Amino acid sequence: YHFEYTECDVLGSRWRVAIPNKANTCTGLPEPIRGTNCTFSCDEGAFLNMQTQKCQKCAAGTYSLGTSVAFEDWDTLPAGVITYGKMTNKEKAGPDCSNSTWTPKGDYVASNTDECTATLSYAVNLKTNGNLFFEYFYPDDSIYFEFYVQNDQCQSTDSENRGMRTSDSWSLHKVQLRKGSNVLYWRTTAYDLLGGAVKPVMLKNIQVSGVSYTSECFHCKPGTHSAKPG
Repeated sequence: YHFEYTECDVLGSRWRVAIPNKANTCTGLPEPIRGTNCTFSCDEGAFLNMQTQKCQKCAAGTYSLGTSVAFEDWDTLPAGVITYGKMTNKEKAGPDCSNSTWTPKGDYVASNTDECTATLSYAVNLKTNGNLFFEYFYPDDSIYFEFYVQNDQCQSTDSENRGMRTSDSWSLHKVQLRKGSNVLYWRTTAYDLLGGAVKPVMLKNIQVSGVSYTSECFHCKPGTHSAKPG
């Protein structure tokens, strides 16, 4: 599990709650506790330790952007990013989709290529209106690839077409995000395999601006260095 904050109430307070990293897992989680005030933020070079709910300096060799988060390294799934798979058609028997997920590949994360629906998601609470940028490579129309944003009530925050366009090279996508809770979803479904090899969708360089804190620090990019903490 990982920790997130609830929406702020009229008094500017919120709760810290534990969110399971695996769908349909709701037991053995810590109880909610009172969270930091909604005006709270961490400066550049620091991150919010969600266990202690205090700002902590980034270690040497890492960095934070303060009011932005960036996912550039995909050796593992970053904190707060979750992925899960499910059957595309629940009405008929099909493959076991529990392991059909997005997979970190170092510089990028790759989608599934089977007949399951795989979702990659990230929940973020914005202190101000912000922006989302990400790069994607979508070479194979045998996979349906969509991106959309919902609030914490599972309501879509825009009415634009969710489907992404296939591309022969890496493409940049930008979305405006509203202040408050935003849950970002990237979802893929392979619907016409025909016995051939399917090329996965790939994502990299996901950046979100408008946050009040980041919950982790990121490794410095190759060719750069941070000698001191913070």
